[in-house]
Amino acid sequence: MQAKSRFTHEADFRRERDFGAKISATFEFVAAQFKPLLKCLFYFVLPGALLAGIGMGLFMGRFLSMVPNASSRYGGPGRLAQSYNPANPFANFTSVLGVGLMMVGFLAAFLLLSSTVYGFVRVRMATPPHEQVQPSRVWAVVWARLGSVIGSFLLLGIILTIGMGVAGGALALIGPGFVVLLLPLLLWVMVCLSLYFPALWMEDGSVTGAFRRSFYLIKGKWWSTFGLYMIITFITGVINYLFILPFYALMISKMLLHWQFDTEILGVATMTFYALGWVFTAVLPLVAMLFQYFNLVERREGLGLRQMINQLGQSPAPQVSNAAYRPDEEGEY
Repeated sequence: MQAKSRFTHEADFRRERDFGAKISATFEFVAAQFKPLLKCLFYFVLPGALLAGIGMGLFMGRFLSMVPNASSRYGGPGRLAQSYNPANPFANFTSVLGVGLMMVGFLAAFLLLSSTVYGFVRVRMATPPHEQVQPSRVWAVVWARLGSVIGSFLLLGIILTIGMGVAGGALALIGPGFVVLLLPLLLWVMVCLSLYFPALWMEDGSVTGAFRRSFYLIKGKWWSTFGLYMIITFITGVINYLFILPFYALMISKMLLHWQFDTEILGVATMTFYALGWVFTAVLPLVAMLFQYFNLVERREGLGLRQMINQLGQSPAPQVSNAAYRPDEEGEY
């Protein structure tokens, strides 16, 4: 049985892996580097996750307050609209504030999450095996590349918006029904771009260079990348579902027990718990796509193999010693 890798050498990352090995490597890496990686996530990603959770709690708390009115014997379904005046939930200040905090929080959390995970791996590969990765070193790498990450995110948004708009307009001219063809096109592009941030972080290229690189690497491997992403996303969704259970329990209890006290604080707490769970489970797809990136680079270019060959003979020769026979002893005559 092959021993599990500790992922302390660059060669542990840069190697070819089949489908099952990439999924196994994802969980093995998280388990092996759990403590230092978790510390970095708490330092850099936790504020954004808390902000998103508070925003979700404020927004969903308005709907949670409507549950007793919709199910009580004095109300019924007709009371649902009357209990929420005005009818548009976005007209309520709390809901608008919640949506704003949620959008800003999740955007910041996603940018810092991907940057922290990939920055952590980059530092880990450059750190001696016996040393542990420190958050200060990870933050130095993240801060140095944060501008390019934000620029790449904006570039992707502009390209996708313009591209989908042009493609949608062209398909609409052919016929309204052809607009549905945008869905498979969008799916194809999104799977290709799943390698964008790994290429941006692991290579010292430009924002546009990482864009071209992701499409180059995925040639002939789109279906395997799509399958890996779907499987790891399904696993992540199942795990993430556990974090939303407290909110569902609160909503069902409110319906069955007809609680009359304000549960908005409990709603904020449960949604904050869910946001934190989302952050930590979202690490899995990021790591899986990183191992797919290393796998494709190794298949096309053999970078890891060349590095191992170049390192042969560079390590110092072992010092041979023997307690019984030493070269500085004359021996017995």
